[in-house]
Amino acid sequence: MAEYEGVDALLAAITDEALPEGAGDDPEFMAEHRSAVADVALLREQLAVIGDALADRAEEAKPVPVRAPRKRTRRPEGAPRNRGRRPLALVLGTLVAATVAAMVVGMGWLLAHNGSGASETSGAKAADSGSAGEGASLSGPGYLACARLVAEGTVADVEPLPGTTENRITLHVDRYYKPEKGKAEVVLLLDEEVAPRPREGEHVLVALHDDPATPTGWTTGAKAIADERAWIVKALPESRTLTCP
Repeated sequence: MAEYEGVDALLAAITDEALPEGAGDDPEFMAEHRSAVADVALLREQLAVIGDALADRAEEAKPVPVRAPRKRTRRPEGAPRNRGRRPLALVLGTLVAATVAAMVVGMGWLLAHNGSGASETSGAKAADSGSAGEGASLSGPGYLACARLVAEGTVADVEPLPGTTENRITLHVDRYYKPEKGKAEVVLLLDEEVAPRPREGEHVLVALHDDPATPTGWTTGAKAIADERAWIVKALPESRTLTCP
């Protein structure tokens, strides 16, 4: 990962830390920092959407005020307690699930992007050993070496699966990165709480790892896809020299 005087590009983007004097003269550091800022902004935007949805639902769940009776009666033994707090608890639970789902997809992709700036030395050592190893697993080439599928395409269909919290996504593939070739369409499973939700006709860049159908990377938006495409194309040659552990 790119550093300048001990300052990490990704960490500086996350914490909004001021860059050290002279950092602007390091093109590699600045390129990675700008890309990290864009990725962090996208994640914040997704979480803001979730927060707005929470606020709206909490407002709807607010009970209508009623005049309290003058005479207070004691609750009989064994009588059920007031469940008025359950709607709010449900809303909070939904927020947690949505946040986790968004962060799992977003941060996995972000960490891989952060690793794309790993030094040539660490990549060379992994290649010489014939294994991706611990260091490579955190790098761009290592991320790609362990990927089952990395591709760009257009969402052709979004079908909610009854009785689950998942959508079946049919993706018309426009470009394969790994493998180099494949089927014209692939079917993916994506949690319905992932924000922003997929739309028919939307262009996306996806990555699959251990699970053959559930993406670990899901990128939308022309600029974000262009940023991901840049490091993927750069890291692909080295990824082919690595073996995923």
